Amino acid sequence: MSLIAATAIAVKDDLPYFLVEKNSETYQFFTAKMHRHNHDTSLGAVLRAFKTLGPINFDQWRLGELTSVKNDNTLMSLYAFEVSDMDLIEKTLNNKLMFIPANELHGLLESVQTRAFVRFEE
Repeated sequence: MSLIAATAIAVKDDLPYFLVEKNSETYQFFTAKMHRHNHDTSLGAVLRAFKTLGPINFDQWRLGELTSVKNDNTLMSLYAFEVSDMDLIEKTLNNKLMFIPANELHGLLESVQTRAFVRFEE
């Protein structure tokens, strides 16, 4: 089993917002469990995990980047999706995840390993 992280990014008033979950007093990226012995793919595991939170429609989600993030000294893949309707997504996910502006996520964003960015182009 491997853990895969994911977030959605939206821009409001020229400031990026990241879809995260709150853990005690800190924020963390949403994570999903991937089971290779079940022939899971990392992207499939992430999308299925989002679906467990609510009936989300991925038609408007665009896969933007794949990078890595450190979590408790473990390196995980991090999928970043580009989205536009933050309010609808939070409501659909039953407010289990929330969009937080980047300027409030310094510690979390420092865990992203920027050397490993892979940008998906159309």
